[in-house]
Amino acid sequence: MKRMMAGLAGLVLGAAASAASAQDAVGFSVMALSDRLDFLRANTPVGNPSTLLYRGEGFVLVVDPGLEHTSGILAERVAEALAGGQLYTVTTHAHRDHMEASPALPRPLTQIATTYQFNGLAPETGMTRLSVDGEIVLGEGAVRIGSFPLHSSHTGGDLWVHFPQSGVLAVGDHFFLDRYPIIDVDGGGDPAGYFANIDWLVATFPADTRVVPGHSTFGPDEPRIASLDDLADWAGELRNSVSVIREMSAQGLSEAEIVEAGLGPRFAALNERPRFVSEERWIGFVLANPPPG
Repeated sequence: MKRMMAGLAGLVLGAAASAASAQDAVGFSVMALSDRLDFLRANTPVGNPSTLLYRGEGFVLVVDPGLEHTSGILAERVAEALAGGQLYTVTTHAHRDHMEASPALPRPLTQIATTYQFNGLAPETGMTRLSVDGEIVLGEGAVRIGSFPLHSSHTGGDLWVHFPQSGVLAVGDHFFLDRYPIIDVDGGGDPAGYFANIDWLVATFPADTRVVPGHSTFGPDEPRIASLDDLADWAGELRNSVSVIREMSAQGLSEAEIVEAGLGPRFAALNERPRFVSEERWIGFVLANPPPG
């Protein structure tokens, strides 16, 4: 798990170098998704992870607390919303940029994650652990939290979070909005599982569900969420890019030659800065870790 988090940190910091000039002061851009649910898009020098803050009946839930850079601001928001209720946090996966702010949150709190995530995390004072390797509900069904059918996906153990009354689904890093994705094979991830779990999300949840990606837009652009159709289209374009890379490789082109030729204007948008994974890095990843076409 330490290797996974260190590797991911390097990728995020690499993205941050190109994103930093687009960021304003460290903080959140806030989008209200319902009267109880806010989407907080982080604006930091090291990335833009998505955080959700849900105010339930007698409890508050924080989805992916995010980076240390915004931990103080998040802690203030949570304390204001809590008003003596129970605090829960859930991490869609155990990567630094989605969970680093957890220690700053009020105590006591219940931390929700998969067993896989907890196996790589040291216990913290005032935090009770709740492992999910299936599905649980909070607030009499106001929140559903579940693991994916295939555990090896973005990492070796991710979660999704569904708010049925708000019509919102958080999918963590199973969706990088308009960008090539990070699939953490060193941390238990698998490209085949990644694509299969995205297909499962699209087929399982109501068609009008709004989807919060693990990483949305970068500041100064307004935060943006998506639809299940957007998620399906994005995964489809990734698959198309995989097919192009495979075809070029089958023609005898080396990795360097494929990179030099490029994948063409069709996929240019996925390579725009700020970005997490460049086209060059995506080509290398696909060749080293062949996902389904």
